[in-house]
Amino acid sequence: MIVFQDVFGWLVATLRENPAIALFLTVAIGYPLGSFNYRGLSIGTVAATLIVGLVIGQFGIEISSNVASVFFLLFLFAIGYRVGPQFVRGVAEDGAPQALFAVIVSAMTLGTAYGVARLAGYDVGYGAGLFSGAATSSAALGLSTSAIQGLGLSADAARAMVGSLSTAFAMTYIFGTIGPILILSQLGPRLLGIDLPAACRAYEKRMGGTGDSSGSAWHHYIMRTYRLLDDSPQAGKRVDEVETMGSPGRCFIDQIRRGEQLLAAHEGTVLKPGDIVSVAGTRATLRRMFAAGAEEVEDREMLAVPLGGVDIVVTRRAFDGKTLAELAQMEQTHGIFLTRIRRGAMSDDIPILPQTTIHRGDVLTVVGRPQRIKASMGAIGRADFSGEKTDVPAMFMMIVAGALIGVPVLTLGGVPLTLSIAGGVLLAGIVYLPAAHWI
Repeated sequence: MIVFQDVFGWLVATLRENPAIALFLTVAIGYPLGSFNYRGLSIGTVAATLIVGLVIGQFGIEISSNVASVFFLLFLFAIGYRVGPQFVRGVAEDGAPQALFAVIVSAMTLGTAYGVARLAGYDVGYGAGLFSGAATSSAALGLSTSAIQGLGLSADAARAMVGSLSTAFAMTYIFGTIGPILILSQLGPRLLGIDLPAACRAYEKRMGGTGDSSGSAWHHYIMRTYRLLDDSPQAGKRVDEVETMGSPGRCFIDQIRRGEQLLAAHEGTVLKPGDIVSVAGTRATLRRMFAAGAEEVEDREMLAVPLGGVDIVVTRRAFDGKTLAELAQMEQTHGIFLTRIRRGAMSDDIPILPQTTIHRGDVLTVVGRPQRIKASMGAIGRADFSGEKTDVPAMFMMIVAGALIGVPVLTLGGVPLTLSIAGGVLLAGIVYLPAAHWI
C-alpha cells in the first residue's frame, strides 16, 4: 500500500509539472472508453474524454490557455468541415425553414438553461456550462470561456468560474449525447404510439428495399456464363431489355460468344439461341433470370475479366439529386456496380436502396471493368484520393483566414457585435469542404 501511494504521488506530481503528459493521457484513456458500446449504446469518444479529463483535472493539473485555444480552434474547424456539405445543401434547398428551426431550437435551449440556472441559484459559469453541455455545443463552451475571461474578474474568480463551467459542461454533455438517443428510440415512439421497427420497415419499402436485413443482395456480385437454349426467354431480345428483366435486381451483359466470334455486348445487340453470354450481377438476380431456358457453361476466356474498384466523388450537377433507380438507367453507369455510399467528412454510410438520393460531395465506391469505371468516372465526378493524406497547409490557411474574419468587432448602439475567432474558424470549416469538392 505504501509503495502504491508513493508511485501514485509521484505520478500526480509528474502530471502537474508536465501538463502535456496529462493531456495525452486523457485522450489515451478516454478515446477507447468512448468506443465501447453496450447493446448499441455508447457515450461517444468526446463525452468519454471529457469525463476522463474531468477526473484527471481534479489533481490540480492546469493546461495553458494558449494550448486550449489551439485545440479548440482545430475542433471547431473539424465540426465545420463535417457539416459543410449538408449545411450548404440545406441552405440552398430550404434555407428559410432551416434557419427558423435553428432559431427556435437555440431560443428553447438557451431559455431552458437560463431558467434552470436561475431556479437552482447557479452562477454564470454553471449556467453557461449547462447550456453548452446539454446542447452538446462545444463552440458555446469556448465562447463562454472567452466571455468570462473578458469580464474583468480577478484571476482566482475567473479561474473558479471557468472551472464550474467545465464541470457543468462535462456532466451535462453525457445526457446531451445519450438523452436524445433514448428519447428518439424509446420514449418518443411510445408517447406518439409509433411502432418504430414497423415504421423503419415501411420506410425501407418506400425507398425500394426488399426487406432483406442482411443487405447481401446489394453487395455480393458475381460473373457467370450461360448458353441460351431454344426456349430461352432472353433469346430475341435486345441486351438492354435483358439487363432489366431481373427487376428489382439488374445484371450487365459484358460479352457474347456467337459461334467462333467473341462480341462486345451493346445495348441494341439482339441475342440469339445458342449464344453464350457473360453476365455480371448479384447471385440472386442471376439465379432468378436464368433459371429456365439457359444452361451455365464454363468459358474461361469470357470469365477472365479484370475487375477494378475505385471511390468516386460526385461533382457533376447532372447526378445531384438523382435516385439510384434513376442512375441505374443512365448510360454513364452501365456496367458498374455500387457497393458503398459515404457522405460527409465523417464518411457516414448511406443505405443503398433504389430511392436513395445521391448528392454532390457523396463518395461512391464502385466495382467493374477498369475501362467502364474510367468512362463512368468522367461523367460522375473524379476519383477520391482524400484518404491518402490531409492537405495540412490548406487546412491551416483556412483556419487563419477564418480567425482573421472573426477578429473585427462592430459596435451598434453601444453593443459590440463580432463573429469571434471561434465563429470565423467554424465558418471556414463549413466553406472548405464544399469548395474542395467542386474544384
